[in-house]
Amino acid sequence: MSLLQLAGMGWISRSLSVAARLGIADHLADGPKSPTELAQLTDSDPDGVLYLLRVLGIVGVFKENEDGTFEHTETSQPLRDDHPQSMRYWCVLGGEMYYDVWRDLLTTVKTGKPASQSEYGGSIYAYMDQDTDAGEIYDKAMADITRPAAAELARDFDFSWIRKVVDIGGGTGHLLKGILGAHPDVEGVVADRADVAERGTKELAATGNEDLIRRLTFVESDFFAEVPAGGDAYFLKNVLHNWSPDSSVKILETVRKAMVRTVEDSEGLAAEPVLFVIEPLLGHDNASAIRSLFQMVVCEEGTRIRSEPDMRKQAEGAGFEIRSIKHLSTEHSVVEMILARD
Repeated sequence: MSLLQLAGMGWISRSLSVAARLGIADHLADGPKSPTELAQLTDSDPDGVLYLLRVLGIVGVFKENEDGTFEHTETSQPLRDDHPQSMRYWCVLGGEMYYDVWRDLLTTVKTGKPASQSEYGGSIYAYMDQDTDAGEIYDKAMADITRPAAAELARDFDFSWIRKVVDIGGGTGHLLKGILGAHPDVEGVVADRADVAERGTKELAATGNEDLIRRLTFVESDFFAEVPAGGDAYFLKNVLHNWSPDSSVKILETVRKAMVRTVEDSEGLAAEPVLFVIEPLLGHDNASAIRSLFQMVVCEEGTRIRSEPDMRKQAEGAGFEIRSIKHLSTEHSVVEMILARD
């Protein structure tokens, strides 16, 4: 690609997020439509829709037909809300809140400090506590990127010994929904910020799935202070990579205290509680380079993508020992931790 084309890639991200916001992919699910029809369905300007779709067509998202209508391509299908691997809200997040933070990339490169501080005056989590729409989009975007990992975990990992799972920072519960859906004898608890737990509870109730409503609960929690005890297994998925090494150790220490309470308060445990940390680890690939810069821009100051030795050092510092590290096809690593022996 030429420099001219590369310089305009940010416009593609924003265009993609607008198409996702408008639900254009859902409106094309039953067949091709003209820009005028799509404009009527989305309360938009026909010319605006036309050129939006033509821009996205340049990179293979939507196809313009000879009669002036537009239709899906293989690339655009996951923009549908009902697609099993939907990425609709991840595209909204990437072209809105994350895009806005990257606007101040120069600050990060020159100072090493997160651009989120200059953009929002603090962390993105504090911002989302104040902006309900941003928080809801973030929840749904995390659900988009969690579904494939949840399906793989549910299929390939042994849950026969697990009665209760506690997912820390688990958003609106899509990791546990995938696992509990495949394992009807398992109960789950999602521990997250108050506003997230409230949204998760409402969304679950709206499904009308009585079995899942009975087995899955949401609780307000601060993983720097206290998380629920009583879990046979604890999950931290895509949590630690948002935080510096010092903060990550504090989060792990909080989980360790909950696991210790579980052992102390329980009789006849089938097995000692286990923590599964699920996130990408450092590799020498393009994805690792992108994640490294992303963490500098968006996450807490001092956050960097972890190598396996980094993870082992932080686990040891929090009182854990690593029992195994396995890899998923989603580029996540599953780091299995148990309480360190005295």
